[in-house]
Amino acid sequence: MGSMFALRSRRLIATVIAVAAFASAFGATTAFAAVDPEAAGDATFEQLFLQLQDTPVYKDACTKTCHGNISKTSNYSSSIIFAHGYHQLVACSACHPRFPHRADAKIERPTMKGCFDCHGVRHGPMGVIATGECEDCHVTPRERLRPAFHTFGWEGAPHVEPANKEFNTRCAMCHEPASCTDCHDRLGIEWAPVKWDFDAGDGCLACHGNAALTKQSAEGLKSFAIAGLTDSAHQDLSCQDCHPDYRYDDAPAASPIWTVNAGNACKECHRTAEEGKWKETVEAYERSTHAEALQKGNYDSATCASCHGGHYIYRLDTEPARQRMHLSAYRVCARCKQHGDEYDTYDDYYHGKAYKAGNLTAPACWDCHGSHDIQPSSDKDSMVAAENIDTTCGQEGCHSGTSEKFGVEAAALIHEKVKEQEQNPLLSLIARITGR
Repeated sequence: MGSMFALRSRRLIATVIAVAAFASAFGATTAFAAVDPEAAGDATFEQLFLQLQDTPVYKDACTKTCHGNISKTSNYSSSIIFAHGYHQLVACSACHPRFPHRADAKIERPTMKGCFDCHGVRHGPMGVIATGECEDCHVTPRERLRPAFHTFGWEGAPHVEPANKEFNTRCAMCHEPASCTDCHDRLGIEWAPVKWDFDAGDGCLACHGNAALTKQSAEGLKSFAIAGLTDSAHQDLSCQDCHPDYRYDDAPAASPIWTVNAGNACKECHRTAEEGKWKETVEAYERSTHAEALQKGNYDSATCASCHGGHYIYRLDTEPARQRMHLSAYRVCARCKQHGDEYDTYDDYYHGKAYKAGNLTAPACWDCHGSHDIQPSSDKDSMVAAENIDTTCGQEGCHSGTSEKFGVEAAALIHEKVKEQEQNPLLSLIARITGR
């Protein structure tokens, strides 16, 4: 091993030292010692090189000395049409999740799966990121391309179980439906997958896992890095499960707005969940004024994600989580421009002020107005319609034994305290004295 390292150039030693300085500046977990390139012995070089194996991949670590002009980096294979210069705007870590120059002298190259994290995927309404046509990158004709894991002679060999297991994560990456159905039709075997979509898993994180993925916008610097997945209730789902318009085929999206498509993707999974309550929840939402507005093309209306969040959705199976959700009315409802100043006017002493002060027994918006099946107050099915207000106010833990008259009169004050104060001399005087 020592003789192999002794043959490496002093230039690479200088690269290691430059990388060490860069990694140290960015708080890398691996510690490096400053070494004089001329005085460094084989043992020191070997130690530094081995430490570099676990160093985070930063662009400066690649371009500082060895790859200063990345476009001149040699193509690694004559059978691949490839140039680093085509990828100079992509972070090195997107294709090289770890230091590619390994201690055994082999260069760890991206896999086909890694290439498909970008190639062939339709990036929502923006279209295809990079070509997904085999012949645009491969010199070898498509019919002769066979990855190392490929199974030869499917007919007569066990393939149902591996196909069901890896169909959307491997097979569909290259194959069209005819690859299977031609043989099955000829043999009279009825078979079809649940879906025929290549699923890149968490491949989007090749780019969106990079904290430096930002873009300047009119509102300032905007980050496109994904955070919160490790604590999410959906941490085991793939990106395509929730982003159905980020796909590898030409299937039309439900709407031209990717946030709407992602926000509504929840329904497809929860509708078929084993627990019956999820199906009931989806059906309730589809009766709501929010869903109705979306169907009419009002894409400002609330989707599942508008209220529950996206990558950071958390479970509600603990009391702290339920309390956190209960106190989230500003994020869940108030931010929506459809609601105007309704949250600001939710300011009466016993409901709004108590809620905003963090009282866990004061009602959140949905405790009175409903949640998944919410309707406008003018609708007879609304929880705050005159004919239902006594039931809403009289729910457990609130005002037991209420009447419709009590509910209507009390409800009018909840969002109209300031207006009532201005019209009532006594209340106006109390407000001036107390400052409330």
